Amino acid sequence: MKHFFFLLVVIFLVVSGSLWSQKAVNKADILQVPEWKKIYDAYTPDAALIESLKSKASELKADVYFGYWCDDSKNNVPLFLKIIDVISVPEFKVNFYEVDKKATADQKYYVEDLLVEKVPTFIFYVNDFEMGRIVENPRNTILQDMMLIVF
Repeated sequence: MKHFFFLLVVIFLVVSGSLWSQKAVNKADILQVPEWKKIYDAYTPDAALIESLKSKASELKADVYFGYWCDDSKNNVPLFLKIIDVISVPEFKVNFYEVDKKATADQKYYVEDLLVEKVPTFIFYVNDFEMGRIVENPRNTILQDMMLIVF
């Protein structure tokens, strides 16, 4: 019995340790920041790419790790939000996680168990299998990079 309780404590510490620096947020939380809302409102995604992405969107899930303190997050997360809203496929589930700044210069990851080293990090899944990531800044645009991942 002692071993069982010890194991439970260890599991709790491991899980809570990997989650300590992230907080689930939603679209309303994100768009409360005026600068982020302005970027969201000003963006119009390419209609042809949106139509193509809609055909795959119901199979997708995404997790987004970002920081309000991060300029790359400010520049990319509102665009991603707009894409999700324009696609308007309820089955495409997206989770947003705000992360704290790294506590020390030698801390490598924001989320160690997922190897999230830079923010924003957009992780795309199909059937719980990771299909790809957009890390920090897209190579092309957020929408074009999403297309490359899911097609």
